[in-house]
Formats: sequence, structure tokens, C-alpha cells
Amino acid sequence: MKSIYTIMGNNIISEEVVKSVLHQILNEQASKVKREDFARVQFKIEELQNSLNETFKELRKLDDCVPGGLKPICNSRVSGISSKLTEAQKLLSQLKEKVKSHKKSVYSQSIEEKKS
Repeated sequence: MKSIYTIMGNNIISEEVVKSVLHQILNEQASKVKREDFARVQFKIEELQNSLNETFKELRKLDDCVPGGLKPICNSRVSGISSKLTEAQKLLSQLKEKVKSHKKSVYSQSIEEKKS
């Protein structure tokens, strides 16, 4: 087990203690996120998803208007752009779900049922 010695003596601080303290600090920072901040981030994600959808539409329009003589030059690049946009959409959806679940975990409260 790795350890760090303090300068003011031979007190040993283990790696697990450091990890625990860092985890507590990070959790405290996460819990300080306001609902409005979550809402703002979620709104921006929605805007970005809409923009990506519009970009897909424009890319399809570009692909449709490319003349036959340019198809060999353009097809692979348009396909590459399309696949990158698809990947961006997937990553954005994952981000949206992670933010949503994190918000739920931060603001959810467990309620104990009383038995009668």
C-alpha cells in the first residue's frame, strides 16, 4: 500500500484516506450544483441535439445535390461526416442521460414507509 509521510512527524496517510477525502470533496462540489444549473445544462444539450439534427438534414441535402461527376470524390467524405455526426449524437445522448441520472441522485430523497 502506498503511503505519504507528513512533514510534521511520522504520521502515515494512506492512499485510501486520500482517495476518501477527495471523494468527499468531489461529492460536496456535485451537491452544490443548483437545479437551475442542471436545467441550463439540460437545455443546452437539447439545443445541441436539435442543431445536430439540422446539420444531418443539411448534409443529406448536400449529398442529394452533388452531381454524378463529383460523387466519387464526395461519397467517402460525406459518409465520414455522417458517421462522425452519428457518433456525436450517441455521445450527446449518453451525456444527457448521465446528467439526468446525476441530478436525480443528487436531489432524490429516500422516504421510509411506516408500517401500520
